[in-house]
Amino acid sequence: MPKRIFAWLIGFYAVLLFISGVFWTLAGKELQEEYYAFRKSAAPVLMYHAVGPKGDVPWPASLIIDEKLFEAHLQYLTEKNYKIVTVEQLAKRLEQKENVENFVALSFDDGYKNNHAVALPLLQKYNAFASFFVINKDIGADLHMNEKEIKELIAAGMELGSHTISHNPLAEIDEKYLVWELDTSRYFFKKQFDGYIVRTLAYPNGSYNEKVIAEAKRYGFYRALTGNVGVNSAATYAKAPMEMYRVNIVDEGNGVADLEKRLERAYFFGFLQTKGVDVNVLRNLIGGY
Repeated sequence: MPKRIFAWLIGFYAVLLFISGVFWTLAGKELQEEYYAFRKSAAPVLMYHAVGPKGDVPWPASLIIDEKLFEAHLQYLTEKNYKIVTVEQLAKRLEQKENVENFVALSFDDGYKNNHAVALPLLQKYNAFASFFVINKDIGADLHMNEKEIKELIAAGMELGSHTISHNPLAEIDEKYLVWELDTSRYFFKKQFDGYIVRTLAYPNGSYNEKVIAEAKRYGFYRALTGNVGVNSAATYAKAPMEMYRVNIVDEGNGVADLEKRLERAYFFGFLQTKGVDVNVLRNLIGGY
């Protein structure tokens, strides 16, 4: 990116933050109270991938959360009185319009072996639960969990979700293959895992469209996770259960502060959406997540 364009983007972002701060101050106590009330009515879904040593999987280092940092995340959430649940557990509370204040769901994409070896023991240590989105074709492959390990996750009270058969971006493939990626994925899980019924989908690469949503519903999914930043309320879930928001968790070298920052951003974006603000502009400006 040319230096001039980069400098312009930095300047624009700084001005945007300044204007937001001035607006927040001038709007006064009423708007702030409205925001804090909103926070009590919505819950985030955190999105993890690999949890273990850097270089353990072929991902950028920032997307690999090491063991100590993941435990620090669990400690932080516990100290803040968050109840850590699966996506299914959170969705049922939203559907029934039950209280979700201080609820957070954890999700892990791709089914890496370290999800079982590293994440599971720590989740159990903190009495926390999570949803694991597994790619059917990768079960038992290098770096990925095998059937026995996935069964142990299920036995521990974790949720098994689908990340499709092959992890192809669903909005980009021929529609005739959606039955394979979606319906057949659920069939194989049921067959492999003692009749387990998968009802939650995570879109590979966050790729979906209206056709994908319609087919996912048709083939038995009740809810689906996007890569769109935000938080989930009873209202957003009732309107679009197949487009649940998530918070992408990364390691930018600042410890738990990175988690705090992304949580705050997600709550704030969710609040802006209730005001009719198109947060896609902000999302794209700060790099997607």
